[in-house]
Amino acid sequence: MANLTITGLDFTTIRTNLRNFLSTKSDFADFDFDDSAIGTLLDLLAYNTYYNAFYANMAANEAFLDTAQLYESVASRAKALGYTPESASGATANIAVTFTSAVANATFRTITVAKNTEFISTINGVSYTFVTPKSYVISSNSSNRFFGYINIVEGTPLTHRFAFTTANTSFVLPNDNTDVESIAVTVTTSGNTVTYTQATDLTSANSSSKYFFVEADRETRYKVGFGDGVLGFKPALNSTVEVSYRVCSGTRPNGANSFSAVNTIGGETLFSLRTVSRAAGGTAIESIESIRFNAPRLYETQNRAVTADDYKRIILRDNPDLEAISVWGGEDNDPPIYGKVYVAAKPLLGTLLSTNRKNAIKSAIRKYNVQSIDVEMTDPAYLYVLPYVEVRYVPEETTRTAAEIAAAVAARIVTFESTKLGKFDSKFRLSKFLSHLDDADDSITGSRAIIDLQKTINPSTTSKNDYTINFNTYLLQLGVGDQAVTAGSDSNLFGYLTSSSFTKDGFTAFLDDDGFGTVRIYYNKTANSFERIYIDRAAGTIDYETGTVKLTKFMPDSVSGDALYLTARPVSQNINSIRNQIILIAGSRVAVLNDSTGTVLATVSDISTVGATALITEAPGLTSF
Repeated sequence: MANLTITGLDFTTIRTNLRNFLSTKSDFADFDFDDSAIGTLLDLLAYNTYYNAFYANMAANEAFLDTAQLYESVASRAKALGYTPESASGATANIAVTFTSAVANATFRTITVAKNTEFISTINGVSYTFVTPKSYVISSNSSNRFFGYINIVEGTPLTHRFAFTTANTSFVLPNDNTDVESIAVTVTTSGNTVTYTQATDLTSANSSSKYFFVEADRETRYKVGFGDGVLGFKPALNSTVEVSYRVCSGTRPNGANSFSAVNTIGGETLFSLRTVSRAAGGTAIESIESIRFNAPRLYETQNRAVTADDYKRIILRDNPDLEAISVWGGEDNDPPIYGKVYVAAKPLLGTLLSTNRKNAIKSAIRKYNVQSIDVEMTDPAYLYVLPYVEVRYVPEETTRTAAEIAAAVAARIVTFESTKLGKFDSKFRLSKFLSHLDDADDSITGSRAIIDLQKTINPSTTSKNDYTINFNTYLLQLGVGDQAVTAGSDSNLFGYLTSSSFTKDGFTAFLDDDGFGTVRIYYNKTANSFERIYIDRAAGTIDYETGTVKLTKFMPDSVSGDALYLTARPVSQNINSIRNQIILIAGSRVAVLNDSTGTVLATVSDISTVGATALITEAPGLTSF
């Protein structure tokens, strides 16, 4: 007796298996299985089998987080892990409000700015609505005037009312881009209205807890529900539930920095507005791939922050507007500070978080601490790599000119920075950098580079401060390599530390080092002379092994440009980022040489890398970790 082969799930294989099975039966020995009526029946059987196999396969895939393709399936699998997909969130800005005509008197001492007071901002011709997320009370100052700071969040406020019945105990919010953080719920029973809070920690929930729960539903919508009388209070039947929330525009309003009020503010018509921090933090709803990645990892943390990875996962989960974060314990700090955890964050837009944003993250993460650990938010410390690149090429092997070759190499520098650097765990590897540049054109025979490192500070010109600047790598010093000198043999020897110009004691001054650990201040004897006259031979120290430069009681009269640049040359041309350090490329220079003659045919500088266009300076007295 012939067996039916069941291998293969495509239509052709299924039909062939059915045909081969029937052909072994004596009753069908002379049948034409392709053109006769039985061929049509075979097609029908094969299609039916194929459909069943397809739907069975899809159903099985949707039952697992790793293979599910539908949003509701992924959200449902994530719910089993205690994970709620992140909703879209509105961009937040901080503005200063000055009431230009209001004057306080004996009874008029405060102005209340109501919740959902509306403001408008326009980006690329599109208007966005911003509202106050809560009410603000602005008190009069010493001159009996009113001035204060308020946060405004992008989104349109909406309110829905539902009847809580046996058949209707949860409510799907019928709008896309719901900002879950904005959801507010009140329940009215027999004229008595009670405000419920969103459940975030079930360990504190009991039968009397006035909590509401939010979970993802179909089609990227969210559903609001209540407790069952054991885990959270269950509202009485026929109560009226009022749900207020905002529908936002995701990432589009980020960067808004000009706002105008729609109507009055606190009942006042005369006021002026000033933007303190532009809109940031607007995010889109979490993608399927992000849910697939984050849900099991958040489950590992068990909703508590103990290890550095716990902090990292929770902060990234709750703040999707962050591009990258670095977290390290105080025991790994330099110097060690126990009882603290340090967090550095890089936003998707820009390079630094505002003070308000850092305080909000710091406040939110505290509730996950299981011990008395203080969270310290710190800014990223940007380290700039300055490459001088020489590229050799054969002109006869390309239709490009030398200038076009230089432009192509410059473009490769930009892409290297954007794909390989700019994150806390990024590394600069010279061999990979040069290999990336060599691919700019087939006529390039090879390249070489010398790199320097640069840090920036914005020193005070009114008070003396100590500065610690960490390059975090072994720095080149005088006496290393072919030179053979000893300390004190020539007081005017100098090493590889340099700086941009600043004014000191009426001179255009610079910093250098003596090659043995001392940082000095000098000026050139004449404009066209390289002879150095030293103003201060003990302005600070440099530790070549750790890459630490310390300036002592440093106060220039003025600084040229937007910052003071300190440049040093590393021993190794492979640079690692440490803790809150982010590596970028700035000050690139490219020279294109004829491979046969060695003649420089083209040069390019001022390459528009992120490091060259978004310079970040460090504050006076700030230590770069």
